[in-house]
Amino acid sequence: MTVTMEDTKPEKKIKLKRTKGAATGPPTKKVKSFNDQSQELAGGKLFKKTDQKTKGKKLKKDGKVKKSTEGEEKTGQKKKLPEKKGKKRKSEEEGESGESPEKKQKLVEMKKKERKEVRRQLKNNYPLLKRTKEIWEVVRRHDCKKETRAKLMTELYGLIKGRVKELANAHDSVRVMQCCIQFGTPEQRATLFEELKDELVNMSKSKYAKFSVRKLLKYGSKEQKAEIMKSFHGHIKKLVRHTEASSVLEYAYNEWANQTQRKAMLQELYGNTYVVFKAPNTTTLQELFTLHPDKKDLVMREFKESLTPLLEKTVVKHTLVHKALLEFFTHAEGRLRAEMIEAIRESLIHILHTHDGSRVTMHSLWHGTAKDRKVIIKTMKTFVQKICQEEFAHHALLALFDVVDDTKLVSKAILQELLQNVPDLVQDQYGRKVLLYLLCGRHQGHIHPDIVKLLQQGDSNETSKKDPAMRRQELLEFVSSPLLKFFIEHTKDLVFDKAQSQIALATLEYVQGDKTAAYEALSLLAAEDFMPQGRDGDESQMHLVEHPAGHLFLKRLLTWDKNQREAGQTQGFFAVALLSHLEPGAMASWAKVNRGAFVIVSLLDTGIPEVVKRVQKELEPQKTMLKNIKVAGTDILVKKLETLSA
Repeated sequence: MTVTMEDTKPEKKIKLKRTKGAATGPPTKKVKSFNDQSQELAGGKLFKKTDQKTKGKKLKKDGKVKKSTEGEEKTGQKKKLPEKKGKKRKSEEEGESGESPEKKQKLVEMKKKERKEVRRQLKNNYPLLKRTKEIWEVVRRHDCKKETRAKLMTELYGLIKGRVKELANAHDSVRVMQCCIQFGTPEQRATLFEELKDELVNMSKSKYAKFSVRKLLKYGSKEQKAEIMKSFHGHIKKLVRHTEASSVLEYAYNEWANQTQRKAMLQELYGNTYVVFKAPNTTTLQELFTLHPDKKDLVMREFKESLTPLLEKTVVKHTLVHKALLEFFTHAEGRLRAEMIEAIRESLIHILHTHDGSRVTMHSLWHGTAKDRKVIIKTMKTFVQKICQEEFAHHALLALFDVVDDTKLVSKAILQELLQNVPDLVQDQYGRKVLLYLLCGRHQGHIHPDIVKLLQQGDSNETSKKDPAMRRQELLEFVSSPLLKFFIEHTKDLVFDKAQSQIALATLEYVQGDKTAAYEALSLLAAEDFMPQGRDGDESQMHLVEHPAGHLFLKRLLTWDKNQREAGQTQGFFAVALLSHLEPGAMASWAKVNRGAFVIVSLLDTGIPEVVKRVQKELEPQKTMLKNIKVAGTDILVKKLETLSA
């Protein structure tokens, strides 16, 4: 609907704004929305948010709108404002970048690399950076001559003198600084260190300067390294949690700190009470508790408060934290220990690969509740093979097998995944120890006495209720069938390898179930045609009884038969199965070689009547021939036969 100026009411004038190029004619009245009308009816005023167009307007009492300026006086007259002085507005021809069209056109025509170089030239220190990088490019090469490197390093140190801090923190010159530290002379390095020694902590926190601190630790003098360690004093708690500085602290602690410096770093986590009451020569918690037994509870509570913020995933991985946690678990008791286990149980998977971290995990398994143990086991899922093959982490698995009463959970979460990776585990020295522990427990022939002593610390824990023998038997039953099957499928590979033959021997000795199929597979391998290769022959072509690892495996298995017969067993002997597969005359050919003769002696030592009778029957006619063979094994065999026939 079009409305003329005469039709409008005088109290509601409409201000019209002509736009350029608009058609002439009577203006149209703006139709108010329902919301606008409702607001007018309710209050008589329009409460709208001011925008850029209405900014500077104000309402009079009569409802009319009037533009106001900052310089308007109370009388309504406009005040003249002083002119602002400032930079002149750039002309439209220069563009937003302030560059002339000709210059801008040249930048557009340049290649990306050329434009990058132009931007670099705008920096104040461009000539310095350019020359230092040119020197660095030559000096860092391995084929750079010693004289050339010395000359260029002298020039480089002259260029950076007085600007070391600035260059160390810049991303494009940090490599130059590392080069200076690595290839400079001790005197040059000392000059550089003097400029940096007051900023070492801040540099450790820098994304780029931290690499210069690492280089100083690696190539600096003994005094310089000590100065760096001293600069960390009082900042350990902050540095170990800092994203950048934590890696520098870890590097310093593991690679360059001596025992005294490591203890000094660790003491900052003990708490204020330790600092107050420790003697000048006190360096450990045990020494303090000996002097002040009544302060143990207070110190341990403060120690726990210091450790709690360090249990974050990104912080707990550091070796310093592992050592501190082990110190805590060594002395903590009761409620404090239980609270710490609950706090750390989900993070143990990230620390058990280190010496201290694995022992922290073992303490958590020994003294944790059934719920704590369940959580720890669940965190190990999908990592079982890796844990088995770690030097220290596999100790945590041994402790787990010792104390967890829920063998069904262990079988499902740990052993099932472990058995899927047996081919890889038998080839790994630590993986074999895990399998051997499942098969024969703490047998000192396979487990080091120090590890046995360590595992015994958890035998008296308060959580485990099941009989240890029953627990071990249940785990052994679960792994017996898969390991027997693996032995049958890989008999030759196992018995012909000295290390893997330990797994094969323990499997046949300790597994539960029928071993007939396994004995048959081994007997068929021993019954193959015997072709002597000699001591220096090709091992891959040797027969089982002549092979260095194979003949030892047979001797040990036959010794096991002897022990079982003496223990009262009357059947299920390997020796019987072996002889049942041997062709007549096979033992006579074995007796002609040294190792084969020792295997036959082991057969006679079993004391099994049918075995001894069979050996005598085949070798009695060959005694004269055997006496002419001058080897140690044959001589012992002949004497054994004469003793039995006497």
